[in-house]
Amino acid sequence: MLTIPEEFLLLTVTDDAGGFVELPVQTFNSGFVGAAIMELALKNRIDSDLEKIWITDNAPTDAPCVNAILRLLQAADFDFRAEKLIEQLAASGTSVRDLAVQKLCERRILMKREGRILWVFKTQAYPMIDDKQIRDAKKRLLGVLLGDALPSPRDACLLALADASDLIRQIVPPGQMAQARARLETIGRMELLGQNVKHYISLWRAAMDQALAVAPPL
Repeated sequence: MLTIPEEFLLLTVTDDAGGFVELPVQTFNSGFVGAAIMELALKNRIDSDLEKIWITDNAPTDAPCVNAILRLLQAADFDFRAEKLIEQLAASGTSVRDLAVQKLCERRILMKREGRILWVFKTQAYPMIDDKQIRDAKKRLLGVLLGDALPSPRDACLLALADASDLIRQIVPPGQMAQARARLETIGRMELLGQNVKHYISLWRAAMDQALAVAPPL
């Protein structure tokens, strides 16, 4: 099973040649940091209420992209209040993404390809080797957004990330976006998700909104 950061990364893939959706810097950082924290919550390393999170288990997971955030949370001076989360962790968004890319390359889902522009500037692309994982993820999420399938806690977290990062368009055909948006609103009210998942999604959205509000203009 892929982690939430790894599946979130796959949702940003635009083509088999290794292209990715270009996200605004603040959205990029908040998305990957949020994905890692959500994975920590589902792996029972942290817990939360509507105002803060706290560590329940310091043991590393089997996912380097998630452990990168867990280590930062263990700092003696870390502020666990919701409004401070993304602000403190945002600089690690690239690290989470890079470690997720590395893991997907190790699993032969992506492949690293280096090149040069004008024979001088180095470039990197990550062509798709095996698209089964991304097809399965999109099929699963489409079943929730355009059908009546109940989302798992993991899928509820992934959909919240995709919605806030404007990646729903990567999953749903343009003509069915209105239906998908209405379904997202319904999912947000579902008690079946469990209070811990709903608390965390609400907390992360508040932290992301705060981070975007105070971020300097690009």
